[in-house]
Amino acid sequence: MAKKKVNTGVKTSGKSVSAKQVPVGVKIISVLEYIGAAADLIIGLLLILFARRISPMLPRLGMLGAGFLVFFGIICVGVAVLYYFIARGLWRAQKWARIIMIVFSCIGVLAGLIGLFRGGMLRGLIAIIISGIIGGYLWFAPEVKKAFA
Repeated sequence: MAKKKVNTGVKTSGKSVSAKQVPVGVKIISVLEYIGAAADLIIGLLLILFARRISPMLPRLGMLGAGFLVFFGIICVGVAVLYYFIARGLWRAQKWARIIMIVFSCIGVLAGLIGLFRGGMLRGLIAIIISGIIGGYLWFAPEVKKAFA
């Protein structure tokens, strides 16, 4: 009697990747992306809902005031949606999510370098280190390459 093959994995571009095959580091990055998405969503919604109350506290906005805060809130909600899908893609070992995270990490390193030269020494250094670790891990780690192959 032949045993049935049970597919417990996740379908990714024609291939099935078991949840056990996705490296723990990728899952940690994915969870951090989910947390970032939740934070951006909360900030965006708060900006949209309370723009009129917040704008008088920010006199530098001038005539832009509440409209600018609502616009920025909408941007935050959009970024939250993007982060959610990237996190889900990483969790499911989808190639496109890995590529986007590598690109975002490179942008983070560049932003950190710019920050260093503009006087934000600590913030720039932290951005370079975190983005460099995430990007380097997703780009060069053999277990990550294997999981996303």
